[in-house]
Amino acid sequence: MDFLFDLENPLISFKEHQSDIVPTLFSDECVLFVDNFPAKFRRDGLMVISKFCENLDPLVSYLAVNYMDRFISTQKVINQEKPWMVGLVAITCLSLAAKMRNSSIDISNLSGYQRMVYDAKLIGRMEVLILTCLKWRMRSITPFSFICYFLSLLKLKDMTFLSQAIKERASRIILKSSYEIKLLEFRPSVIAASALLHASQDLVPRQHSHIRAAISTCKYLNNENVEDCLCIMQEMGFDSSESISVLDYQCPSSESDSSTSIKKRRLDDVF
Repeated sequence: MDFLFDLENPLISFKEHQSDIVPTLFSDECVLFVDNFPAKFRRDGLMVISKFCENLDPLVSYLAVNYMDRFISTQKVINQEKPWMVGLVAITCLSLAAKMRNSSIDISNLSGYQRMVYDAKLIGRMEVLILTCLKWRMRSITPFSFICYFLSLLKLKDMTFLSQAIKERASRIILKSSYEIKLLEFRPSVIAASALLHASQDLVPRQHSHIRAAISTCKYLNNENVEDCLCIMQEMGFDSSESISVLDYQCPSSESDSSTSIKKRRLDDVF
């Protein structure tokens, strides 16, 4: 596969942010059907994905979770008592995500969950089933698709420095938030806006109200939903300086706790 699916730009093949596709992103995003959602199946599936993606691009695991959530939300009945089914669905979603991200993954290594063995032929059949259920729409619109748009609303004085810092922090929050089942009821755009607000509270607390006001001007957002989503993220007690196990977003540089506190002061001083 000779392409890399960019989660920030799901509708185009290049990285530049295009303002003219913003309405399409909002109109095409969807929220999952979460009534009677198989929570145990999902929890076990997350454990399988975590087990097998330690050395992969963290966005592969994120995309795998996205595919798994979308797939199981389409199933009216799914047997949560069969561990082999949980493993097969999770591993197949991981295989599909790796292909979309052009990551190398050895199918033979995706075995051993509760002593189950899944050969390439079985995974291939499951891939077709999942692709069919998802209507072959693998270029998912995720919270990452809206980050650049919301950052453009902030009109930050130091666009390069501040935007990158807030974007990195929000990305880490989004990655960890994918494990929280309560957030499945929110649209990707709402999760993105909430993550940016959460990040700004930590990085630039004195400017949080300014950033909140800027994001609230987006006509596509339900601000009440954003507040509800933000509350859930805050309840998660996310410390963005901690690692996120297999979903730890690899930022360009790592900082110690002391340098992080210095950076926070500098961020506020920029305004």
